[in-house]
Amino acid sequence: MKQLIILSFLVLSLISCKNDQNSSQEEEVVIKEIEQEPLADGEEIFRGEFIYYDDTAVLNTSRELYAVKVDDKMRELVDVAKAIKKSEYDMANVVIHGTLGPNPRHLETGDAWEEMITITKIIEVSPAKSANVITTGKTLDIKEVK
Repeated sequence: MKQLIILSFLVLSLISCKNDQNSSQEEEVVIKEIEQEPLADGEEIFRGEFIYYDDTAVLNTSRELYAVKVDDKMRELVDVAKAIKKSEYDMANVVIHGTLGPNPRHLETGDAWEEMITITKIIEVSPAKSANVITTGKTLDIKEVK
């Protein structure tokens, strides 16, 4: 009787492992299809941390900071990002298609990012994995900081 129970557990564990491998292969296929999607002329794929605050949108990639054009697509991205943010200052990891051009504000005043992204398609939005804010739980007086 013990052998029958042990044998049945072995069979069940093998079957469950086989299903896990198939599901992970399906996920890889979906990711590859998204990456292989053709881009229109002038479009690029951008990956980075997105934040929108006080009528200013910024995308922080691993290489560069870009201004993001405030339009309907950007507002759609803000609405999706709000659902996953814990506070209004949190960033969201995004993958977007967009076109890159000069930033009109930088051309006028010289105090903004040189390039601006115009979002054409939102591919993925996820919570930022880490925050640059450290919480200690202690309130410091300015005199204590040296």
